[in-house]
Amino acid sequence: MKDEKSRAGTAHEMVMMNLAIFHLLLPVAALSSGYLRIFLSIALIGSILMISWVLHKSHQQDEVDLVTAHWQLAWKRCRLLIISYAIATAIMLIGWLLASVQTDHNMFSIMLVVFSRIAAVPIVLMVLGLFIMETTALSQARQGLFPDKS
Repeated sequence: MKDEKSRAGTAHEMVMMNLAIFHLLLPVAALSSGYLRIFLSIALIGSILMISWVLHKSHQQDEVDLVTAHWQLAWKRCRLLIISYAIATAIMLIGWLLASVQTDHNMFSIMLVVFSRIAAVPIVLMVLGLFIMETTALSQARQGLFPDKS
């Protein structure tokens, strides 16, 4: 049973590691260094790979019900993160479209900066919310409890 609890908790540990490394650590490193595009590209690719791994594990049928239920919950949480990516992308696209009609190049740059900051908000809020939700789910997994049906 202890091994099952550990394997169930691994799902939430993976999501939390994704959030910590690719949404907190690397963006801070990117902003504090001169390598913004490189670090943010690594963060995006790494996050997509981690989310893909969670998706893969959530569809495995050879696990115990407790482990499968927690991997499926982790995948549901990853989908929320993907939705926040989509919202941020839509905001940036709108910002780019509005900025592209500007005749002044300085105004174009200013609008892109403003919209990039606004676009980051859904992702930041989702990361904070997911940390809270995943901490609770990790606790449930370590206790051997099935996730709540929500």
